[in-house]
Amino acid sequence: MLKRKPFFLLIIVFVFLSLSAPIFADSKAWYAQSLTKLGFYVFDSAFTQPDFRVTDLSGAQKSRSSLKGKTVLLNFWATWCPPCKEEIPSIDALSKAMKGKNFEVFAVSLGEDTETVRRFITEQKVSFPVYLDSRNTLARNYASQGIPTTYILDKEGRFIAGMVGSYDYNNPEFIAIMDELALR
Repeated sequence: MLKRKPFFLLIIVFVFLSLSAPIFADSKAWYAQSLTKLGFYVFDSAFTQPDFRVTDLSGAQKSRSSLKGKTVLLNFWATWCPPCKEEIPSIDALSKAMKGKNFEVFAVSLGEDTETVRRFITEQKVSFPVYLDSRNTLARNYASQGIPTTYILDKEGRFIAGMVGSYDYNNPEFIAIMDELALR
């Protein structure tokens, strides 16, 4: 009987550790390592920000909170910004790759008038919706380190990762992560 006791205790400890492993695991989410490898800053904890409203090129308003239930690429940019111009085609490709999924690009032009943005969108043949913050009221809270600034929001509307600077959003690894986020 004494010989079986240590074996029995070992099994109990193994079962306890197996069941409690998620509790002791790294607090970062499943996407953290992959997004970090791709150059994104993954926030220690997902967080919310106050809602805001912007207008599209036809003058219709849209709130950030209206996208709850979708994974969102929230991008702040301007037509005069060279790195912004550089990444627009890849954001367009990402938007097309994610069409029909629980995903949306929410691109906000900062401090520019409707006609300037409309001309740019037409010239660049951008197919995703573009919104305007003509008064540049969002820059201080969302793009204080420069543009382009991009955030990834989960389906609950929480900010999970971000990046300042241009990025190739047509990267297959990035698209796979967005696809997975959109499914979960």
